[in-house]
Amino acid sequence: MNNRKLCEAACRLRYGAGMLWLKLRNTGTRFFKKRVFENRDGMGTIEVIMIIAVLVALALIFRNFIGEVSAKIFNKIREKTDTAVESL
Repeated sequence: MNNRKLCEAACRLRYGAGMLWLKLRNTGTRFFKKRVFENRDGMGTIEVIMIIAVLVALALIFRNFIGEVSAKIFNKIREKTDTAVESL
């Protein structure tokens, strides 16, 4: 290839890449509102209620375990703060 053909090929490649970039950018910004704000295919009320019910059931089942773990954590925090205060 001579320099002229090489330059033309590079210009076509740069033009094609630039046009592809513009197309992708415009597609992303143009349809962003439609995809996010106007989308009606979200979760329904039943799905949200079911998820909340499962979380509440798990919390009730593991209530004692959660209480014991949180008590241990707070006891360690209290001990460490007491030793830090006493060292002052």
